[in-house]
Amino acid sequence: MAAYFLEETNDYRLGIWKIEEDELQLQKLSGLAETPALANSVRRQEYLAVRALTSTMGIDPTAIAYQTSGKPYLKNSNLTISISHTKNYAAVLLSVHELAGVDVEYRSDRIRKIRHKFMHPDEESNLKHSGNPMSESVGLLLHWCAKESLYKAVPENAVEFAQELRISELSTLQLSGTFKGCFLRTNQQFQIDYLIQSDFVLTCSFSRESK
Repeated sequence: MAAYFLEETNDYRLGIWKIEEDELQLQKLSGLAETPALANSVRRQEYLAVRALTSTMGIDPTAIAYQTSGKPYLKNSNLTISISHTKNYAAVLLSVHELAGVDVEYRSDRIRKIRHKFMHPDEESNLKHSGNPMSESVGLLLHWCAKESLYKAVPENAVEFAQELRISELSTLQLSGTFKGCFLRTNQQFQIDYLIQSDFVLTCSFSRESK
């Protein structure tokens, strides 16, 4: 199929691809001449889906390169690129802001088991008293997803999710909307846009502030 979802704002372009094709189909759609040298077939599909999506978004997929940290960047471009994938989906964010990140997560109740790794007591309290009409699992997953996208946006290493990344203004949710995030080590403030679908949640984090 073509891109599942495309959106453009003043701050970024977002693309989501639902992976329904096999490797051969994805390779043709990506325009790449060679199969990626990845042992895992799922990882190969994700890699190719990202390249097919970037091509749909007007970006040469061969321009995607990686820093030694593993963070992607675009060669010969001022745009920031961020990449994410989860079960059956791939997402690409192209932003005019230097500090920007995207994360997509498949919906599952398993997030409850690791909440202690990323939730701060203040966030737990806000989630409990927010009057949020959606399930606790969705609220937790949005916190996790937001912090993953924040982690991708900031250049610093060894970020402690529960203590250094803080989510705020996450109250009653719609299927899409905005809340806030902060990287406490540098006090960098972020806008976090979110999308909730039947089988995944997605967040885009970006900062308009200069470093």
